[in-house]
Amino acid sequence: MSTLQQDDLWRCFPRTALEFEERFASEEACRKYWIEARWSGTVACNRCGCTKVWPVRRAEGASSRRCGALYECADCGHQTSLTSGTLLAGTRKPLKAWFRAIFEISVHRHGISAKDLQRIMGFGSYKTAWTWLHKLRRALVRPAPEPLSAMIQLDEGLVGGKGSEKSMVLVGVEQAGRVRLAHAENNDEGTIKSFVDCAVAADTSVVTDGLASYNTRTLGKRPHEMTVQTRRQKQENDALQICHWAISNLKRWLLGTHHGAVAPKHLQSYLDEFAFRYNRRKTKGVGRIAARVLQNLVARPPMTMRQLIGETKPCRLFQPASAMLT
Repeated sequence: MSTLQQDDLWRCFPRTALEFEERFASEEACRKYWIEARWSGTVACNRCGCTKVWPVRRAEGASSRRCGALYECADCGHQTSLTSGTLLAGTRKPLKAWFRAIFEISVHRHGISAKDLQRIMGFGSYKTAWTWLHKLRRALVRPAPEPLSAMIQLDEGLVGGKGSEKSMVLVGVEQAGRVRLAHAENNDEGTIKSFVDCAVAADTSVVTDGLASYNTRTLGKRPHEMTVQTRRQKQENDALQICHWAISNLKRWLLGTHHGAVAPKHLQSYLDEFAFRYNRRKTKGVGRIAARVLQNLVARPPMTMRQLIGETKPCRLFQPASAMLT
C-alpha cells in the first residue's frame, strides 16, 4: 500500500470509542477495513499476486465469526485467507475481537496488562491475553523505522530486578522528539556501535556523558559533545535531561502498568511498546494510534506460540540474524 493510501486510512479511522463502536459494529465492517489496509481494497493471491479471486463458500456449520475468510485464485487455484501471512495467521477469533483489543490497548495512555486485557475481553485464560498482547507488541514496530536525526542524547539505564539482576537498556532520544530503546548485555564499544548504526542517522549531532565507549569508533563522524557531570550539575542543568526523563518514565511504566513482572527475554517487546507510545504522545485522537497498529499488523509476518516462548531471546536486537525471530 502506498504512503498516501495509508495516510487516508489513518485520517478516517474513528477517533473516539463511540465512533469506533459505530464504525466496526459488525465482522463484515472489520473485514472491509482489513482488506483496505492489507490489499488497498482488492484481495490478492498470496502465491502469485493475482487479484482475480473469489470467496470460498464455508462448509455447513462453520462459524461465520472467524476472521479467516478464504479466497481462491482464478489463475493458480491457491486459497488465501484474510489473515494468512500476517501476525494474525491461524487465529480462531473474529476480527472484531482483535479490533476491540487493539483499540483497548491504544486508548489507555499507559497501556494495559495481560490481566486487564483478559478481564476486558472475557478470555478464559491469562495465557490467551498474554499471547495477544505480545503479538500486538510486535505490530508496534515498523519493519524499517527511520533513524533518529537532528540532535540527540545517548545514555543507558538499568531497569527491573535487584542488583546484578537488573537489565541494561540503551536509550537514544531526540530533543522534543522520538526515542529508541534497546535491551543490551553491556555498554561496550561493540554494543554501542551496533545501536548507534541502527538507530541514529549518520549526520546527527550526539550528546553523551563521559562513558569511554562513546568515541569515534562507535559514533563515527557524527558531531559529538561529551559532558561529564557531577550530581549537583545534573540537578542544576542536566545535559542529558530528556534521556533521563525517558528512562525514569520507562521505569515507572514497567512498575505501574506491569508491576515489574517483565522477564528479561521479553523486555525488548515492552521497550518497543513504550517507544511506540512515547513517540505518539502528541497524537490527536487516540483512535489514530489504533490505526497505526492495524497498518503494522498486516505487514508483519506470522509468529507462532513456539517462536514467542521458545525462540525469543534476551537482547534480541543484538543477536545474529539466524537467532532472531523473523
